[in-house]
Amino acid sequence: MTMVCCDTPLPRPSSRTIPRLNARTDSAGLTAAARTLDERASHAADRLATIIRTLSRALADHRRRRLDAAALEALPFDLRKDLGWPSGDTAP
Repeated sequence: MTMVCCDTPLPRPSSRTIPRLNARTDSAGLTAAARTLDERASHAADRLATIIRTLSRALADHRRRRLDAAALEALPFDLRKDLGWPSGDTAP
C-alpha cells in the first residue's frame, strides 16, 4: 500500500474563467459566476485534501502508539516494572 501525503496546498491561479463563456457574453456577472464556481471547486478540493491528511495522520499516530506498546510489552518483566508499564505476567 502506498500512502501519499502533501502538506503544501496546490497553487491555484487567482481567476480562471472559461474563455468560451467570455467570448459569448461580455457581462461581468456571468464571468464572476464562473469564477465563483471555480473557487467553490477549489475550496472543496482543499477540504477533501484536509480530510485525507487528517485521516492519514490519525492512522500514523495509531500505528506509532501500537508499535510503541508492542515494544514495551516485549521488554522483560523487571524492566517494564521499573518503567511503570503495567504488565499482566507475574514475577518468577
